[in-house]
Amino acid sequence: MKGELLIGAAASSPMKMQGNGNFYIEHASSGKLSTIALSKGANAFRAAIDGNKAYVPTKQGKTYVINLQSGKVTSSFSSPKGARIANTAKADHLLLITGNSSITAYSLPSLKQKWQLKTGGQALSIAGQTAYLSGQMATKTQIVDLKSGKITGSIPVGHIEDSVYDKQQHTLWLANWNNGQMTIVNTKTNKVEGSVTKKEGGGFNMKNMMKSSGGFMQLAAGPAGKRVYAASFSGNIMVYNAAKNTFAKDIRVGKMSMLSGLAINPSGTVAYTTVENKMETVAVSLKTGKIKHTYPNLMSNRWFVIH
Repeated sequence: MKGELLIGAAASSPMKMQGNGNFYIEHASSGKLSTIALSKGANAFRAAIDGNKAYVPTKQGKTYVINLQSGKVTSSFSSPKGARIANTAKADHLLLITGNSSITAYSLPSLKQKWQLKTGGQALSIAGQTAYLSGQMATKTQIVDLKSGKITGSIPVGHIEDSVYDKQQHTLWLANWNNGQMTIVNTKTNKVEGSVTKKEGGGFNMKNMMKSSGGFMQLAAGPAGKRVYAASFSGNIMVYNAAKNTFAKDIRVGKMSMLSGLAINPSGTVAYTTVENKMETVAVSLKTGKIKHTYPNLMSNRWFVIH
């Protein structure tokens, strides 16, 4: 945990335009928190990290550029309203901002718009020069060529809350929070090579979220490529064997917990996860399963951790 920074936009309701307007940089070992205020009511979700910069898109149609060393907003630019998901594609030097109805690509570092695709979703993963676009209501996952901005194909896997690319195994993991199915796609062939269904991964109810019995939230790939992790509203960190495409075990996080944001530290020893119903984030040892530290009043639906 020493020297690690936990980075994420403050958790904000996906159902409302107004959010709580903050971005967090938490020094994991010391507990020192830097809160960066965006515009009042800014509703952000998934930031993108590129070097010492964070790009934070908001539903209001503004993306903030934050210097992670100074902890200050250095600039902002207009982006599509309703789009609050950011990714970076290092191979093509792109910033991608995704919303329900579009994906917009900006060149880095100039931030000049390169292309826009009038198809959107709620989850985007990058594998080299390819993006995989999924959505909670979409019945398939679209394959997007990042150079041209064109859809080149699709994978018949839908109703996805989050996805993650495991670069060591060359696999894409797609989490269906309705039925608890985790689907694994070989990104070299774009073919499904396995699936695992666990009841606790499903059962999420958007209309009455806090009454949900389970449901996948954020996914994270371990740094060694051996494990994929999923935060579940059931209160477990679900652990998958990425080499065998099988379910490995649950790590229970306290009692009566509902988990959302999740990040694995660079050494693969600690998971950071938000406990929605307790309004806190915790650091959990992946070896012992015990909580190492609690960060009260700190919540994000999409965490990143850097060293």
